[in-house]
Amino acid sequence: MKKTFYIFFVLLLTSCGFSPILKNVDLSSVKINKIDFEGPSGLTYYLKSNLNIPVEQNLKNAYSLKLNINESSSSVTKDTAGITTEERVSVTINFQIFDKENKLIGSESLSDSRVISVTNNVSTDDEVKRIEKENIITNLIQQLTFAIRAQIISSQQ
Repeated sequence: MKKTFYIFFVLLLTSCGFSPILKNVDLSSVKINKIDFEGPSGLTYYLKSNLNIPVEQNLKNAYSLKLNINESSSSVTKDTAGITTEERVSVTINFQIFDKENKLIGSESLSDSRVISVTNNVSTDDEVKRIEKENIITNLIQQLTFAIRAQIISSQQ
């Protein structure tokens, strides 16, 4: 029964016209000539330092990006005295892609969050928040790189 189901599924999938967007695409043709960053300085510095998108400033037929990074935190759990014991730290990256005529061709928002414990030690809590924000940004960078390339490729097709 399982073999029959798998054979039927494969036949159905191949005959429906599905084909991956980035299957036979040359990603080296995606050229970026400018990236503008907005947001809190610590987060933008970390994003700039770890974003692995090559920028070639002298290209005429290249795309430009505008990245806006934001952070927020909210109380998740409180004790009986009303003091926060856990906080949700969220980071959101909004991006816009512009073509050579500075026309918007795509935009998207990526977000991730983590729950952290809050103690009475403010300096330790700040350090934990900073580390978690950097971990979130690291995860979002992978999604961001793929999303940017996918939107540029889909606009070219």
